[in-house]
Amino acid sequence: MRGSGQTQFFSPHSMAEIEIILCSNEDQNPFLSIPRRDIDRLALFPFRWLRYVMFAVCGARGDLYSTPNGSPVNYDTTNTEFPDGNTYYYRPSEDCAFVDHQGLNDRLKSTQWTQRYDHFRHSIIRRDGHACVITGNVEKHCEAAHVIPRSKGDEYIAKVMQLRAPGDNTPHFPIDDIRNGVLLSRTLHSRLGLGEVALIKTPNYGLRPEHIKRFQRGPLRQEYITLQWLKECEDYDPTTVASLQSGRVKPSVAFAEGANVDAVFQGDGGELPSTTILDYVYGVAAYKFWHKNGTCKTMDQYRARNYAQLEPFSRASNEIEEIDGSDLDSDASDPNDGDYTPPPVTATPHPNTEVGNHRSNQSFNVYPCQWIHARRGC
Repeated sequence: MRGSGQTQFFSPHSMAEIEIILCSNEDQNPFLSIPRRDIDRLALFPFRWLRYVMFAVCGARGDLYSTPNGSPVNYDTTNTEFPDGNTYYYRPSEDCAFVDHQGLNDRLKSTQWTQRYDHFRHSIIRRDGHACVITGNVEKHCEAAHVIPRSKGDEYIAKVMQLRAPGDNTPHFPIDDIRNGVLLSRTLHSRLGLGEVALIKTPNYGLRPEHIKRFQRGPLRQEYITLQWLKECEDYDPTTVASLQSGRVKPSVAFAEGANVDAVFQGDGGELPSTTILDYVYGVAAYKFWHKNGTCKTMDQYRARNYAQLEPFSRASNEIEEIDGSDLDSDASDPNDGDYTPPPVTATPHPNTEVGNHRSNQSFNVYPCQWIHARRGC
C-alpha cells in the first residue's frame, strides 16, 4: 500500500530480465533488457506485448523467436515463467524505421500564453472535455500535452509520419495538431515528458485490449487508449493494484497506485491522437528505459540520417525547460493540488468510442471499475 513504509521483497523470478536480440542484416545486436516484473505489470500476454514493444521501437513488423533460426514463439501463452529461457530474438519482416532515441528531449514550455498554444489548448479541450482524460482532474489543473514535444517542430513530426506510415495518404499535420495532443493533469504531463508513462492505443499491431493490463473506464468501445506506467511507480504494490479490480475506485487513485488507466474523451468527438504518433513515442520511452548496453550503433546511425538535422522550434527567451519533476509528488486528495479529482457528475462519453450493447465486461480481462464522470471546470 502506498505510504505504508513497508519494505517490498521480490522473488528472483520477478527480478530476472528478458533479453531481446535484434536480428538485422544477418547481425545480432543486444537491444532491450526488460525486467520480468515490468512485463508482469503491463501485459497479460507477454509475447504479444514484447513483439509490440519491438515494433514500436523499430518501426517494423516482425516475429519473436526463442532461437535465432527456430519457429516463432507461441503468442497466445499467458505464461510469464518464459520456459524457453530469458533470451529471445526479434527478426523484422520489413525495413526498420527506428525511433529517435532523443525523441523526448528538449521539451519546452512558454512562460507566456502564446496565440498558437492557446489555439492548441482550446482545440484539445473541445475534443477531450474539461478534465484530464486519465484522472478526471479539472481543466484548470490540466495542460494540453504534446505527445511528440512541441520543441521538435513541424518538420520533425512530418518526418515521423513519412518514415513510420509511408502508405498513409493522410496529409501531414503540424506539431500543434490535436492528433499530437491530449489533455492531462500537470503531473501526468511531466511524467509523459520524462517517458515514465506512455499512451498505448489498442487494438494495434499484435495487441488487442484484452492482451494488456488495464483499469477500465467508460463504456465498451472499439478502441482504447491506455496510459501505462513504463517506469514502475513509487511504492508500487501488485497486491494493492490487484485489489482494485473489485472496488469502485477513482481513476486518479488507481493511477497513483500504479494501475494502467484507460482514457475517457468527453468532448465533441474530434479525431483522437494518431496511432502512428502514439506507437512512436511509446517506442521512444520503451527504448529509454530498457535499452541494452548504451545506445545501439544502428540507432545512432539512423538518427543521424533522418532526425539530427531537422530544424526544431527555437528556444526563445520566454521559454523554459518544461520537465523538472516538480509536480511528481502531488496529492490526489487535496482540492488545491493539480491532481485533485472532483466529485462526479454526469458527462457524455466520446461518441467515436461507443459500440453496441451486445458486448459485456466479461469479454475483457481487465481491471473493471466505476466510470468516473468528471465535472466540466473552467
